[in-house]
Amino acid sequence: MEDRVEKPLKIAYMGNNVLGVGFKIAGITDAFVVSDTEGSEAKLKELMGSDDIGIIIMTSSVRKLVRDRRLAESITTSIMPLVVEVPELNEQMQEEDTLRQLILRAIGIDITRNV
Repeated sequence: MEDRVEKPLKIAYMGNNVLGVGFKIAGITDAFVVSDTEGSEAKLKELMGSDDIGIIIMTSSVRKLVRDRRLAESITTSIMPLVVEVPELNEQMQEEDTLRQLILRAIGIDITRNV
């Protein structure tokens, strides 16, 4: 029988510098500051093609920069890596955009529900 050793997957962040610093403090070493369409799409393609990235956290402003339709489609349908969109610091959050709702939308599981 073959023993498989699963290697740990990393979390990457794409967005502004302020949140990038916060995510680096939280231990995410792969934090990238992007501010234009070309840079955003190139970095996103690179991260999505990487075999050691499990989750990509991107700000809503970076998500809006993505113009490539195939790439935009893969953001919403990708399971590995999972792409999670978070609001900007100064962005007005709507009531339903709580962290619980963001996770529910991203992975389809309510993490607060008792089993």
